[in-house]
Amino acid sequence: MRNKIFLIAIFSLAACAKAPEAPSVADAAPADAAAGRALFVQKGCVLCHSINGVGGKAAPALDVADDYVKPDPLAFAARMWRGAPAMVEFQSLELGYVIDLSGEDIANLAAFAASREEQKKLLDSAIPEPMRNQLLDERFWETEDWSEFLKEGQEGYGDPEPPAEETLPPATPEP
Repeated sequence: MRNKIFLIAIFSLAACAKAPEAPSVADAAPADAAAGRALFVQKGCVLCHSINGVGGKAAPALDVADDYVKPDPLAFAARMWRGAPAMVEFQSLELGYVIDLSGEDIANLAAFAASREEQKKLLDSAIPEPMRNQLLDERFWETEDWSEFLKEGQEGYGDPEPPAEETLPPATPEP
């Protein structure tokens, strides 16, 4: 009987305890804009995106709009997500693989994308010579191609589906 009362007391106390809170973005380690600048080159973002004119022109420039932009890794990840189909398509075709980014990488890239001071430090000389020859100097997607891609799906993945056969009305016999 004492064991039952003891167990009930333990479970009652445990039920009253505050549940642990899920970690939030604010709990994460501070993002490092300098590390983001290095990643921008190392991961190959610079092949398509430019900052202050340094880099490729195939994708949107990532110049910081003003000095008051606060790094927001979630908003940055959401923007990347919206561009993911195009990025995956390009990376698969041009690089032969898809770039892998950790949560910390995305946070550091977001910090770099929001730091005018750190962006000023990105120079052409930071891009290794072999990569400079791979910079895309024209847009990868034309507007009409992008619209078609979104409408039709995953261009460039697997074999296309054959067109559905049309059913024709029965032929009418000639008199």
